[in-house]
Amino acid sequence: MLDTIYRQCHRVCMPEVVLLTTTQVAKRFKVDSSAVRRWVAEGRLKPTITTPGGHYRFSETDIDAFTQRTEASA
Repeated sequence: MLDTIYRQCHRVCMPEVVLLTTTQVAKRFKVDSSAVRRWVAEGRLKPTITTPGGHYRFSETDIDAFTQRTEASA
């Protein structure tokens, strides 16, 4: 019973978060992945998480915000 409630709540209460890799972000902006890493190093783009291996993951929300900031400054 509790297991069923947990599974139902988990689906409703915990929205699925899509995380993008550095390569996926680079393809979206039509740049090389080194540009995305440079943006992170410069503080222009903040990864949602950094894996134990040092790889970045970015949320759709963060990428959308970055897009709006860059378009506003252009």
